[in-house]
Amino acid sequence: MRLESWHTAADKRRWKIVRTDSYVDVPGEIVTADEATGECCVTVGAETKTLSFGPGGLRIVGRRR
Repeated sequence: MRLESWHTAADKRRWKIVRTDSYVDVPGEIVTADEATGECCVTVGAETKTLSFGPGGLRIVGRRR
């Protein structure tokens, strides 16, 4: 799965990023994310961070309500 910057914020809030090595949620609002490359960009507070977990290093999963 891949989330791009052109997806709406409401669409992106339906998902969260989980690391596959520790199964810990990556904090922050998703800007972009790509499961194939393991690259993601998230906003935490007022700061935007670009993270790389390597190929297959992250999963994009639905948030539970």
